Amino acid sequence: MDFIKLIKPKLKSTVVLDSEAVADYFNNYTFGYGLNYFGKGELLPMNSVEFAWEAENAEYYEVYVADNISFTGAEKRVTKTNNLELTNLIPEKVYYWKVKAVCKNGAWKDSEVYDFKTSGHVRSLAIGGVSNARDLGGTITKDGKMLKYGIIFRSANGDSVTDDGKEVIKKLGVKTDLDLRGGEIKQSPFGNGINLITINGAYYNGNETGVDGSEEYRNAFRDELKVCANPDNYPLLFHCAIGRDRTGTLAFVLQALCGVEKEALIREYELSYLTVGGATDGNRGLVEKITEFYNFIDSLDGKSFADKTASLVKSLGVTDAEIKSIKRILLG
Repeated sequence: MDFIKLIKPKLKSTVVLDSEAVADYFNNYTFGYGLNYFGKGELLPMNSVEFAWEAENAEYYEVYVADNISFTGAEKRVTKTNNLELTNLIPEKVYYWKVKAVCKNGAWKDSEVYDFKTSGHVRSLAIGGVSNARDLGGTITKDGKMLKYGIIFRSANGDSVTDDGKEVIKKLGVKTDLDLRGGEIKQSPFGNGINLITINGAYYNGNETGVDGSEEYRNAFRDELKVCANPDNYPLLFHCAIGRDRTGTLAFVLQALCGVEKEALIREYELSYLTVGGATDGNRGLVEKITEFYNFIDSLDGKSFADKTASLVKSLGVTDAEIKSIKRILLG
């Protein structure tokens, strides 16, 4: 083996993960901007990262990609071609990569180690057969903290998840499937060994099925939050049918408890309009519901919006210890 040369990503380069639609959405966001993309299909998933290299006389290659120069916990791919693509990388992160070229006689040669940085606004996930999938990590709170990546994910239902999609779920390390549709399903469609919890989840405020509605739905929302307060349930994926309303309500409250503020809360909700799942029923007016929900919480007792959100969930039976646990899990 005479040489192996890394081509791309180039050393110290920046790789843009945002799709064109997502970049436009974040760069030009004002209230309701997600509706510009309503009904246009699945525009949320990130760009993949293409890796390419040159070598000679190799039988196959082992490609290693990690977020540390020691390659601890690296993702390893084996290929006979001189290129591959990876999806679902984390935005605003430095990655390291290298290639081992292996010959027929067992001789091998390592490449240099290159690093590159990713840029992007949201870790939207490509999970085969699943719409509206994204990591809640990366959101910044009022006091400058950031929700951790790789801990909690949201999506539409997984009823049509593909085998490739199940592999993605496995790589994400998902331990719990919190299905807010309720029902009698006995096993998570996302894969064997995933703990399935079904709750007939609550919607926004203002009706019987809301977080301030009937006792059944108030208790359901309490139970959702108690699931999210248990560190043994993580990494956790939660979803309803299309991943917008019941899912959006829980996402909103979890982020608000951590200190995320109004624009970021509503902007994250509106991302669902860039997906097939989130726009499936033709109801454009629901973007107003999340503002009504914000105003409802803002009318409660508390100095900050996080305090007011805590007032809401404590009125449902969530304890101070459980609120602290949610914040500790999501913020570290």
